[in-house]
Parts: sequence; structure tokens; C-alpha cells
Amino acid sequence: MDVNIILLALRSIGEGEIKPRIKNLGLLYEINGVELTPEKINEYRENDLLIPTSRYSYPACGVCNSTALHIVFECPTCKGNVLTKHDMIVHYECNHIAPAEEFKFKHVSTLYTCPRCGKQLSKVGIDYGRPGFGFMCEKCKFITQYPVIKVECDNGHVSNIYDLNMVIVEGYKVSSAANSLASVYEELVTAAKILKNYGLNVDVLCKVTGTSGVVHIIPLMLKDVDMNIVIDYIPNPNDTIQWFKIIARSIDLPNVLSIVVTDKPIDANILTTFNTSRIRILYNKDGLRISELIVKEVLRIIENQV
Repeated sequence: MDVNIILLALRSIGEGEIKPRIKNLGLLYEINGVELTPEKINEYRENDLLIPTSRYSYPACGVCNSTALHIVFECPTCKGNVLTKHDMIVHYECNHIAPAEEFKFKHVSTLYTCPRCGKQLSKVGIDYGRPGFGFMCEKCKFITQYPVIKVECDNGHVSNIYDLNMVIVEGYKVSSAANSLASVYEELVTAAKILKNYGLNVDVLCKVTGTSGVVHIIPLMLKDVDMNIVIDYIPNPNDTIQWFKIIARSIDLPNVLSIVVTDKPIDANILTTFNTSRIRILYNKDGLRISELIVKEVLRIIENQV
């Protein structure tokens, strides 16, 4: 799933919750028509795009834990699993029960004729009864109102309902970090287009694997220069958690210069916590468009490298 697409989908739901749901393929999450696997959702969670807000439980196969389940009706007599549902009639005198369509209408004065004994049935509750719906086995013709109910998973494991496992999954909301990215997404795309016109290799919302093996989602990245350049945007620059994540990522991506764009002044104590040769602050004090600010700074850095 392209990160650009998921970010736009996340932006579109606002404060809505991303709930898990069961479909033919098992457990999925859906965001305005975009379907995501639990593994993909977990990836976005690890990259701080999503935060868990609630918990849900779903039945799962007791053998393989698959949540792609479907109900199987089984004949209690022959164990056949091809059953048809009918509105039933029972003739009290001969105790014959069969689908209503088998009790043929023959005379104006009667409603039905019993297919077993041939007697005419005219009064419900006296001659015959209407017990409701029943299930007929196509294999042995046995009729029951209580078929054996089992569950089969997509891997072919059949089990009793009470042998199923229960899996706990979480619902999510968009994180503040994702909202921040969504709010400047168009500006990042604009900056990338301009920089590409200068012949630069630019990616928006790309994935980069650090030395630790962790996959980072980068808002905007320039490659193939003396040092790869990463652009971040932090609307609240005094959030220490955000800075901790940026510093940790800077350690994990050793050949990267991080430029942090912000609209507000930064607390002096925060500035002492990181290496300014690896992490630089780009303060938008003049109220420029984010794209314009990024382009000017990147071109200045590249010019100084020449």
C-alpha cells in the first residue's frame, strides 16, 4: 500500500475510528474503501501514524487462529452438509412432516392433501400444524429444526463453535503526527516537484530502513547528495516525545541530515539535547509557505556543498 494513499485516506476520516471487521479474507481494517491487513495497520502504528483507542474480540479457528470463518450446517443423522430450508407442515394423524410445497392443493374445500396418506387437510391446528421453518438433508431426507452447527476456517479446519479461540484486536484513530503530515502533505508534494525540476532525487512519504532494522516513514527525503536530507514538520516543537523520536531516528540513520520545519519558537532546553550538525531547525518566522521554505533551505545546503 502506497504511503501517500494511506495518508490521504487517514486525512479523510478526521476524528473517526478505524475499526476491525471480518471479511472473506479474515480480519481487515477499512478506511473509506481502502482495505488494510492487521500487519499493515501495525506498521503504521509503529511509525506513529495510528494510536489504539479501543479493543474488539472476534472468534478464530481453534487450530490455526484464522478469523476467516463460515458457518457449516450439518445433518444430525448422516452428517451431510447440503441442507435446504423450507416452511414445514406436519399432518397430525399420520405424523408426516414435509415442506409445505409437497402438500398439494387439490380441492376448493381443502387447503392441502397429505402426500403420505392422501387425506385432505382443512383446519390448521386440528388436521395439521405449521411448526415453522425446518432443514431437509438432501442426502438422507431427514428433517430437523436443529441442524448441527459447526464452523470452518479458510484453511479447512472444521470445529465446534465452543472450540473456537477468541482473538483481541484494537481499533485506531489517527495520531497527531499523522494529522501533522496530512496537514502539510500538499506542501511536501509541491516542494518535491520543484526540487525535482532541479534534477534532485526526491521522495515524499518514503520508507527507509535504519541500521537497527526499523522501517521509518520519512515525510520528504532527498537522496544521492553528499548526505541524504530528511525534512520533518513539527507543529508543536516543544513536544519532547517528538524530539526523542527524531533523535532516535537520527542515530538509526547515520548518513542523514534532518531538517525540522516548525512554525513556533523552540524551548532552549530542547536545543541542547541533540547534535545540531545532524539535526537543524528551520523556523518559519516569516510565515512563508512550507514548500517555499523547504525549497530555499535545500537549495542553500546543496549550494554550500558544491
